[in-house]
Amino acid sequence: MISEIALAVVLLAGAALMIRTFAGLRSVKSGIDPSNLLTLRTAISGSRYGSTTQVENMVRQATERIQALPGVGVAACAVSVPMDQVGIDLPFSIEGHTPKSGEKWEGDEYWRFVSPGYFEALRIPLLRGRYFTRTDTGRTDHVVIVNEAFARKYWLDKDPIGQRMVIAKGLGADFEEPAREVVGIVGSVTEKGLADGMVPVMYVPQSQITDGLTRLGASLLPLSWVIRTNGDPLSMASAIRNEFDGLDPQLSPSHVANMDQLISEGNARQNFNTLLLTVFASIALLLAAVGIYGLMSYAVEQRMQEIGIRMAMGADQGKIMRLVLGQGMRLAIVGTVLGLAGAFGLTRLLAKFLFGVKPSDPLAFSMVAVTLIVVTLLAAFVPTRRAMHVDPVVALRQE
Repeated sequence: MISEIALAVVLLAGAALMIRTFAGLRSVKSGIDPSNLLTLRTAISGSRYGSTTQVENMVRQATERIQALPGVGVAACAVSVPMDQVGIDLPFSIEGHTPKSGEKWEGDEYWRFVSPGYFEALRIPLLRGRYFTRTDTGRTDHVVIVNEAFARKYWLDKDPIGQRMVIAKGLGADFEEPAREVVGIVGSVTEKGLADGMVPVMYVPQSQITDGLTRLGASLLPLSWVIRTNGDPLSMASAIRNEFDGLDPQLSPSHVANMDQLISEGNARQNFNTLLLTVFASIALLLAAVGIYGLMSYAVEQRMQEIGIRMAMGADQGKIMRLVLGQGMRLAIVGTVLGLAGAFGLTRLLAKFLFGVKPSDPLAFSMVAVTLIVVTLLAAFVPTRRAMHVDPVVALRQE
């Protein structure tokens, strides 16, 4: 009985932590407005889009055609969109900053190239400075926008606006570019998944990346698009597809989905882990309850003569209840304590799956302990009630 309760405690503790994680993820703000937002991908590999200027012209034409459709608000492209599980990070240096001893760069963070309208489509708020515009081209000063998490990490309390950064210097000819000026700070976004939180990100205009980087990116990743509509985004998918096909059949969209679907897919593994542990814990709780009931029934049966003698000597029903329940509770307490000790060590293996809760969360452990004790009381109630109403004469004849 002690072993059964201890194992149930371990499983219940894991399930409680995952359930609290799931509840925490449900309350997390992604930093974007996923409503009425369509996402898709278009392939731009090949010589037709071998330069940044060629891609810029295509993006401008596609954007104009899509935004001319009734029911479409804003359209923009990016190397990847939030929750797309595709991340690109690049090292960078900040002019006037000295990297840590032994380090070549200031840091290494998420990097995104985006077209004008990207932040407006996702409704990422502008905190300071400005968004990218059509005038930010390869012939103008190079610029960069950072998110709030990036600004707080690398500038602390200073204002990043007007500061200059050099991105990916020394990685090769495909990445070599002049320094960029920080022209804006935007709100932070959960780029990879809600459990990863708000990570630092630097954004650059699609029209200002090098030709080598354009070719490299096109050979590895399709171009991602975000399109905000006035109604159901999937109802606009056919018309938007026709615009891409009309511009260039190579651009025929794939992976068409709304942003809510991407967010759901991004949390699918976490949800599955939570469901699996909850099912296992529920089974463990049921088995523990059945096992405790069976063992308590057997214990009462073995002590039936003793109970009959006690009642014949004047023991009342209250004393009999305390006698039987006390025995069960002592076992339950020992099993719960041992189970909590085991859970304290084993739940640390779940640390990478948890969000907003510690592996030794006192609330989860307290809930588990109370639950097992209540289950023990309920499972012991039936045999205890039977013992309370036993006929002393029958009990004394019990073999």
